[in-house]
Amino acid sequence: MKKTIIIILVLAGVAMNLYAQKEAVFCQGKDYRGYIFDTSYLILKSINGQQSRATISCDEIKIAENILKNKLATLNANRINQPKGCPNICKKLYKYYRQYFGFINSKGEKVIWINMFWNKELNDESKHELISVNDGCSYYWNIEVNITAQSLSSLRINGES
Repeated sequence: MKKTIIIILVLAGVAMNLYAQKEAVFCQGKDYRGYIFDTSYLILKSINGQQSRATISCDEIKIAENILKNKLATLNANRINQPKGCPNICKKLYKYYRQYFGFINSKGEKVIWINMFWNKELNDESKHELISVNDGCSYYWNIEVNITAQSLSSLRINGES
């Protein structure tokens, strides 16, 4: 009986947290569009040396997108999980919808984790929840952009089934 009550309370707490989360803020530039999630959004993601989550603005997204545009080709030189039939992420960067999450690392630097997905049918859903897909090759990928150090890291491109 006690276990059941505890489970119900935990589930109620999780449901209340999800309900309390604000809708993400839409941000768009010349070659990008996506949603910014604030620190109230519960995400099961962390970065190396994470100190905390961070609030980010559209101005900071513009900085992150410029770093991404200018430095992605070097990090993506081996074109992992981008075989024939899947997009080359550098050439098709403008086609992806995005989700942005802010972090502060142990050096006090601001890092923006960008989750990328190709499927426009998921765009409406993407303002409410993290889009997470297994497989799908380079139609789904994510990267960390350190806007303080002006660097990219942790490029992760989905594989194929």
